[in-house]
Amino acid sequence: MTAPIALCLFLFASTAFPQTETEVLVLSTLHQFHGKDNSFTFEKLSEIVESYRPDLIAVELTPDDLRTRKEQKTKVEYQKSIFPSADKIEAKMVPMEPAEPKFSEIVGLIRASDSDLREAKPDAAESFSAYVEALYGYLFEYWDSALEVNSARTDALFEVKHAYQNRLYGEKQEKGWEAWNGHFLEKILEAARANKGSRILVTVGAEHSYWLRKKLGGREGIKLIDSGTVLRK
Repeated sequence: MTAPIALCLFLFASTAFPQTETEVLVLSTLHQFHGKDNSFTFEKLSEIVESYRPDLIAVELTPDDLRTRKEQKTKVEYQKSIFPSADKIEAKMVPMEPAEPKFSEIVGLIRASDSDLREAKPDAAESFSAYVEALYGYLFEYWDSALEVNSARTDALFEVKHAYQNRLYGEKQEKGWEAWNGHFLEKILEAARANKGSRILVTVGAEHSYWLRKKLGGREGIKLIDSGTVLRK
């Protein structure tokens, strides 16, 4: 086969059989604070989910909690917004949190890192708590919409926070943080492979979004949607 013919066949194949991309939107949530933030309420969250109309919603729950739709004490957005909206638009849901024993293994690392720091450097632990309180104080003044909660500025602030947190709390903290987010990523990619060409909405606490957006961006088979293009509508 001559080179020009081979090139023509390659170009034909690449245009006739395009790569099927799965659309993924990462949407930061505020858990119980949707009930306190007038700019990003439970009602606004429902509106976003229903207007985006995903085929699949990746949720920050364990397989058992999703199966039973267990009432959440912190992540109350599920019973107040996401479950009803998913039912309304007939979207399937997939869990991102790990089942046991992996759940306890990862959480155990994070809790141990906190205990270790409080025992070894109580002043440093108190200083970090004050920093986190000040950060959230600023954010709740800055956030005036779902768009700002999902902004590049918010992602950057949380990325700095976790770089500092990992350095301060040490190896167990960093290992736990990476493993937890890594499991989320694994489940999202697994869902994308099983549902090629579909539209996936990832609902996750705001501190995780920067990590997931960075890992999903530019990945083959994934079309990461800029949250601004959806939330500005």
